[in-house]
Amino acid sequence: MADKQIVFSDAEQMQVEAIVIDKDKDEAIKFLANLVQRFKGTESHACGPKRTQ
Repeated sequence: MADKQIVFSDAEQMQVEAIVIDKDKDEAIKFLANLVQRFKGTESHACGPKRTQ
């Protein structure tokens, strides 16, 4: 498995800070769900993305 690097934009960093300061559990869950999708990425091969049926 290839290494991945997740880079947060300034807006995302501010969003994390706001979640921590406000202790907003719902917003934290939404943010983490989005982050998990970024970790997963998409499977691909030499000819392009892998299609699922």
